Amino acid sequence: MEGRNLSDTISAKHEGTALIDLSKGGRTYSFSELNNEINALAASIDVQRGQRIGLLAANSAAFIKVMFAIMRAGGVAVPMNTRFPERTLAHICSDSELARVYVDAEQRGRLPETMREDDIAIGNDPGEAGFSSVVPAIDEAGLILYTSGSTGVPKGVELSHESQWVMAERMAAALKGVTAIVAAPLYHMNGTLFFMSLAAGGGTVVLMPRFDARAYLQAIHDHKVQVITGVPTMLSLMLKEQDLVENLNLSSVLGIQVGSAPLSETLIAQVEEVFPNARISNGYGTTEAGAGMFGAHPDGIPTPSLSIGYPQEHVKIRLVDGADENEGVLQVITPAAMNGYLNLPEKTAEKMSDDGWVDTGDIMRRDEQGFFYFVGRDDDMFNCGGENVYPGEVERILETDPRVAECCVVPIPDEVKAFKPVAFVVTAVGTTLNEDEVKAIALADAPAYMHPRRVYFLETMPLAGTNKIDRASLTRLATERAAADSN
Repeated sequence: MEGRNLSDTISAKHEGTALIDLSKGGRTYSFSELNNEINALAASIDVQRGQRIGLLAANSAAFIKVMFAIMRAGGVAVPMNTRFPERTLAHICSDSELARVYVDAEQRGRLPETMREDDIAIGNDPGEAGFSSVVPAIDEAGLILYTSGSTGVPKGVELSHESQWVMAERMAAALKGVTAIVAAPLYHMNGTLFFMSLAAGGGTVVLMPRFDARAYLQAIHDHKVQVITGVPTMLSLMLKEQDLVENLNLSSVLGIQVGSAPLSETLIAQVEEVFPNARISNGYGTTEAGAGMFGAHPDGIPTPSLSIGYPQEHVKIRLVDGADENEGVLQVITPAAMNGYLNLPEKTAEKMSDDGWVDTGDIMRRDEQGFFYFVGRDDDMFNCGGENVYPGEVERILETDPRVAECCVVPIPDEVKAFKPVAFVVTAVGTTLNEDEVKAIALADAPAYMHPRRVYFLETMPLAGTNKIDRASLTRLATERAAADSN
């Protein structure tokens, strides 16, 4: 059975402006121009069917063109997180068996010497409009996104062309013809899917190389942006730019989609003052299961402000391992689900049942009207500035240092970041270690957002009744100490 090539979410059938590339001073592309340049690259970059090609670069039109050309020619695009340390990038190159990686100037030289690096700004040949996209099988992979887990080793999530088309098509209906801004990195599901959905709906994408609060606000004003997406941290940072907010016209914004972490009522009220015409909604999705599982109530009941919405007809949903059927870990059957984890059949079996249920690992609550609310993770993950932090990943990195005998990482609340990591450390006998040295261990081998902002030293770790480290008591202790430190 045949599927649809994911690169065809961009096509010449739409008129008007497809892309405004702020990395190049606002260079614009019509749908026809962008489609033809993708065709030219697909015809020239010598990609074999099923061959995996990496991308390591900031957001740009060049990134879009290369990623779509890889898929259009029948290859598999593997965008890589630019914030990963070089050790992790090397693992991805090996795990995916990448043929080569397209990089920008900032990322050049960060990959193993044996890995071929090509310039992502490969060319701007207008090309031939008649290039025919490779028609994939219904389950043929077109994209692999790497997502970290509690093991500390990123897992490659294999995504078929069709699974992503299903989501983009549904979202395109709501985004038809709008102008929206994309600042989320294109190696993340939210950035990539939002871009593809806008393209499929004939919308205009204002593309930022990375998020910057002042530049983001200015772009909204300059381009009369109608829809924005982001995490609560982004909104919080924008609210702090009061001098700019007061002098810009932000009335064009009609919709704000928030994901990765729930909004607070306080932040919602502040955002509504800045964007008076906007409807704010909480989104939900995972790389493994996809997005668009929740939406409007079929009876027209308004969605509560903190809810992620009502289950949609195209998915099956159940809550398991909770006190009752209205609270527990969310499991879903959805056409947007992954094929599986690359090279990890046992991990795939843990995540997906034989009959198609995907365990999201997210604890949800359902109210009397059927609306769902995000409660937390069934593990210890927490969100820091829009990034998922897995304590076990940080702990494993810290424990590579011989001076660290034991450590436990827990979150403390933060007004801007949502939560920040704090570490408790027991040093090895006969060794000494200070706070800055512990931070340096993490910063050497992990993205900056993962490093502990405070480090507290203990003689021994407190244990719970299961003889495991009592994370709950350490979380309370960390919060108390942080409050004391601020006084």
